[in-house]
Amino acid sequence: MENPANLEQEIADIEKRLAEKKAALQESHDAEETPSDKAVLHEVVGEKIQEMSPQGLPTVSAPVQPVTPPPPPSDPPAHLSEDLKNQIQTLVNITFTKSLADALKELAKIENPALLDAFHDVLVDQLYDTLVERGKLEKI
Repeated sequence: MENPANLEQEIADIEKRLAEKKAALQESHDAEETPSDKAVLHEVVGEKIQEMSPQGLPTVSAPVQPVTPPPPPSDPPAHLSEDLKNQIQTLVNITFTKSLADALKELAKIENPALLDAFHDVLVDQLYDTLVERGKLEKI
């Protein structure tokens, strides 16, 4: 059962957090040192995952904020097995059709830290593309 209102609320919350974090970073960094929008989005989504994660779910690795990070791939990393790639895509589909909380509940059942990190990266890529399409971010 799709719940577009819930998805829109989650995206709106991420947009708000992203704007707040970017403003805070711009105040505390020189323009040359400010992380890219995608790096900030990665951190915001990681924070949201941590907040919404059921107990027992491993933590998302804290990203190091490079000045110009290489963009992560929008597909699951090639070094993962087909099974893990399918699990990541299933989790992303759950996120976009139900909610991030539902995807995290499924992820907690699997108990795989590598899957969590890969899901985080792919989710950031897809959210980034969505925010670029909406004009909330500029494509890097």
